[in-house]
Amino acid sequence: MIKKPTLITWEPADEITKGFIEVVKFDMSFGDKGLTITLVDKMKTKVDITYDKSTNYLGDYVVSFRYTSEIPMSMLASQAEAARDKSRLNNFETCFYKAVDSDYLDRFKPDFPGDLAGGLEHHIFPVDTGIVEVISDYVPSITLTKTAF
Repeated sequence: MIKKPTLITWEPADEITKGFIEVVKFDMSFGDKGLTITLVDKMKTKVDITYDKSTNYLGDYVVSFRYTSEIPMSMLASQAEAARDKSRLNNFETCFYKAVDSDYLDRFKPDFPGDLAGGLEHHIFPVDTGIVEVISDYVPSITLTKTAF
């Protein structure tokens, strides 16, 4: 049985909660320049979340990433609500999450020596039809721009 992780709200950039409302489109790409997750909201604001640094020990951009549709991940809804209740965010502000004590994160820790395992984080990005999860040892760069799609 999968254990339910504890979620904490995460705002890697202040602009996310202040100027970004409800994801309506997303895209992911992984290549020579790293992993980029692109989110677009109802107001046509685009957010690029980019993991483009080398991870410790592996030398790759991220340890792991995955997309899961919302139905299999509906178990996280109550954890996300609890995390929002603990933060000062209202229901209309967008935020991301870090998962503490997650099966997905625990899967990779035995493969990392000593203190490097303790530096791994499980990042969760809600998107229009599900969630994108990333295991990394650093915070990605965030870029907000207006777009016309």
